[in-house]
Amino acid sequence: MHMRTIRPEGLTPLALSITLALSLAACGGSGDEEPALVFQPGEVVTFAATLEDGSTQEDRYLVHGVTAEGDLLTDVAPTSVKTAKMSGGPHKRPPLALVALPLENGEQADAPRLAALRDFYKQLWQGIAERRNDGSDIAAEIGAFENDVGALYDDYQRSEFVRVKDYVAFYEQVGENPYFDAQESVEEELVFFFYLTGWRQGVWLQALQRQNLDWPRFLQLMAERHNTFADLLGKYQTWSQAGGIGMEAFIARYAAGSDFYPEAPGIARSGLKQAGISEASGAEKFFATNKSWGVRINSREQSSVAIVSSQDTNISHYHRVGEKKDICPTKLTISGRLGVAQAELEWKMKYTEEKHASLPGTFISSFGMEYFSAHGGERIVEVYDELGRPSKTSIGGVMSPALVKSLSVNLEIKDLKNIGTETAPRPGFTARVKVTPSVIFNSPWVRTCEVR
Repeated sequence: MHMRTIRPEGLTPLALSITLALSLAACGGSGDEEPALVFQPGEVVTFAATLEDGSTQEDRYLVHGVTAEGDLLTDVAPTSVKTAKMSGGPHKRPPLALVALPLENGEQADAPRLAALRDFYKQLWQGIAERRNDGSDIAAEIGAFENDVGALYDDYQRSEFVRVKDYVAFYEQVGENPYFDAQESVEEELVFFFYLTGWRQGVWLQALQRQNLDWPRFLQLMAERHNTFADLLGKYQTWSQAGGIGMEAFIARYAAGSDFYPEAPGIARSGLKQAGISEASGAEKFFATNKSWGVRINSREQSSVAIVSSQDTNISHYHRVGEKKDICPTKLTISGRLGVAQAELEWKMKYTEEKHASLPGTFISSFGMEYFSAHGGERIVEVYDELGRPSKTSIGGVMSPALVKSLSVNLEIKDLKNIGTETAPRPGFTARVKVTPSVIFNSPWVRTCEVR
């Protein structure tokens, strides 16, 4: 527990009264059945991380309330929740959700980019609501996206769609296909596909039309072949490395079910290795027992995965040869501007090296969190009344544990590849930790590191 005496900026008598009201709501002391808001509209939330090399990384977000009509507000007190509920309309959407929009490069609440993000969010909300028209919790729908609003806005700016509703339709059609709807990170992979290829979604749709295809039909082709957008990106990279050029040529080859080795002069498929072009990253040599799982906070029991040879997926046929700990140690502090809710997180990962009785190479078992701890913080602060008389009070004692309880943490393996040799493979990958306060929609804090 960290105790200090300060006069925090902005902790006015009004702010203190809101803090106390929140605490009462959390304890049930007010008799109100509404859930307490750990953070408030208008509050700046900071994620400050200390990484393995001692460097620091700080991300700041401005919390907004989302009304039942999709408007973003920064001056809504908790007492406004009940009033907002009365204006929820015939579908009775949740009256006040929260969304945290990123603040970049020290910008303030009146920055032009933040204004653009607010406008984009409202159009995004309206576009989804128009397609659903069923009373769905649109704020939760947007919050379920793997990318935050800032990343989505940048993606829209590159897309060459004239209207946000066309951008919404493009991504909604992906989710309307059951195969892609079942994939947790489909939106993120799709954004990444267009970012790395440099192609634009609007131009992509035009190219599909020239091939007598539309977007839903292309998605169905991918589903029938059990291809994800990560798979599609791999095919593009192979195609590009082997000399393939052009979006339309790529689409035509995929639609025809052909391989992705263009018949270029002097480069036959059998000669790709001699030309220095690999057929793939080598990921096909391995089998991962899982690629995404939840992390248990403050628990000795953690889930883990094994990455073994695709030729033999029975882990009992492997034996331990070593262990690596202290992987990607990270300390993360989550705090609001008013200090009402704050949390200290700390974690690191580990794995066991494995050998097979007869197959060459080195493999992995028990990859996961070595530990993951999270604790709430409490502070003693000085507050001043209207006459300037000081008094001491404790803040964070109720809201900080509520913040810790609200956290969801996910660990994911991405970009699996062979970092060994062809004859002695060894898996390498990116480990991604995503920390999300569930009380704020669409504000994951993400940390990635290379595991070798």
